[in-house]
Amino acid sequence: MERRGATFATMRMGNMERRQGANETGACAVCGAADARTLSFTRLEDGTRVVVCGSHKMAHRRATKLATSVAELVTMLRDRRSA
Repeated sequence: MERRGATFATMRMGNMERRQGANETGACAVCGAADARTLSFTRLEDGTRVVVCGSHKMAHRRATKLATSVAELVTMLRDRRSA
């Protein structure tokens, strides 16, 4: 039982670390959404973490290539409905 509890605690801490990192900057790099409950992060091609909302995280994950900069990320994901 101890092993199960230790694994669960480790998983929770990792999740909390990700959420705390997202909350520090306070807004999605693409749309500016500031609701901390929706914030997450994505990684650029070089491994840099960028805070984004859940919608833009999914859009970047589904993109054919990873963005190389925040500016490219914004261009790729800004308003995909008009394209």
